Amino acid sequence: MRNPQCLLLLALTLLLLPSCQPGAPAEPGPIREIDSRVQLFVDDHLVADSDRVWRSLTGAYNTRPRKVAENPIIKPDRPWEGYLVLQPGSAIYDEEEQIFKLWYNTFGKSRNTDIREFLCYATSKDGIHWEKPELGIVEFRGSKANNIVLDWVSWNHVVLKEPDDPDPDRRYKMAYWQHHDRPRHGIWVAFSPDGLNWTDYENNPVVPIWGSGDTFGLMRDPGTKQYWLYHKTSPGGPRKVSRLVSDDFIHWRDSRFVLEPDELDPPHTEFYGVSAFPYGSHYLGLIWVFHTDIQTMDAQLASSVDGVNWERSVYRRPFMVLGYQVNGYGGSSFDSGMVFPISTPVVHDGEVWIYYSGFDNLHNAPAADHKGQIGLMKIRQDGWAALDATAEGHVTTHPLRFEGSTLRVNVELLPGGKGGADAPWKDIFNDDPDNNGYLRVELQDQNGKTMPGYGAAESKLSEKEGVYRTVSWEGGDLSGVTGPVRLKFVYSRARLYSFQIN
Repeated sequence: MRNPQCLLLLALTLLLLPSCQPGAPAEPGPIREIDSRVQLFVDDHLVADSDRVWRSLTGAYNTRPRKVAENPIIKPDRPWEGYLVLQPGSAIYDEEEQIFKLWYNTFGKSRNTDIREFLCYATSKDGIHWEKPELGIVEFRGSKANNIVLDWVSWNHVVLKEPDDPDPDRRYKMAYWQHHDRPRHGIWVAFSPDGLNWTDYENNPVVPIWGSGDTFGLMRDPGTKQYWLYHKTSPGGPRKVSRLVSDDFIHWRDSRFVLEPDELDPPHTEFYGVSAFPYGSHYLGLIWVFHTDIQTMDAQLASSVDGVNWERSVYRRPFMVLGYQVNGYGGSSFDSGMVFPISTPVVHDGEVWIYYSGFDNLHNAPAADHKGQIGLMKIRQDGWAALDATAEGHVTTHPLRFEGSTLRVNVELLPGGKGGADAPWKDIFNDDPDNNGYLRVELQDQNGKTMPGYGAAESKLSEKEGVYRTVSWEGGDLSGVTGPVRLKFVYSRARLYSFQIN
């Protein structure tokens, strides 16, 4: 007699298997409205059907962002610098001035009792080699020849530059944690015309100490123009993340939990904070994952389409990993204990630059042993996660409604053979020089039927234009296409990051 439990398990398994056979049209699904922003494949928001592809982090074998050889790029080398912190801190590439700008915190140690909690400022022409200008603003040991912009700024701050603000004195905005003014502990805000000379809001704190945790990230939503503040909370339990909303940067409301560990996380997992920011079609978050048993901190990637409901990407694997640790034999890297990603990465020159502070000590180490420095990681533009294919696979979107005539894709094609020493998958393919990577795109109607003149075999891929390529067909571009349209990407030996219609 058959075991009924086994039959039930078999039935459930069959129900959970994908219903689409390779090459079969996907079932009709919800119509997605998209605009001209980059559409990421960091999650399945637009994906209706796929076959023989898998999602990975930014490189083959799930390699993470690459750390620049010059790390750490900013070290504590001034008398007023004990150790350096970006938590999350702020960096921008100022398009108006054609220069990188970075604000960071510095703290004293027990042997440097006159080093208070300073906010400092640095600039760079290339984003790697930094200068600490003498600003003449804050006095230290009888001199203002330093790069300090504010005194008594605790360990958390975020700076935003908004050139479109009608008040020139508020084109730079900052929120920071203040725990020295005891009657007014909490989150303070300040404003500046130039990012250097700051004026505190007269009714600080804008969020009292009981309304927020002592670490937070901050962004402005490009759609609603609201400010969203993601802060650490721990009401009698593990640390998690809540969100506050403001229309004017001063009055904050609508506190709600948005990110917390669950039953799929290992024990001793807490969320110390998140660096959340808009990117193309999504909101992305770098979660500061605190492992309380071993007292280390790394970062995971998360995505959201509304800023409230978040999805952890690529099986919750670490996105920003710790540096090497040699157990006392020869030392360790500057970021072997903790990493804190910047509030918003910088998109520059076809890459995403993620500044971060790294520590070679554990979270519970005495302050005298802290040694925070600033590093830089890079990924390909849009390269947060990719849908990879070795043999031919495909990805088909839900029906899309859009305006635009040009389809651009961000795809990485592997050349024939092993592709040279720098090829990401050089060790897992044979040496066939004719086995080049390719990508073709088919247009389908809402029910999955190929549109005449827009089959995969009729598509053409342009030469690279930065990280993008343009797709065209024998039937033309997208200008004559009407109605909801599915995009079917057919590719092999390739990594698909994103697409854009404009």
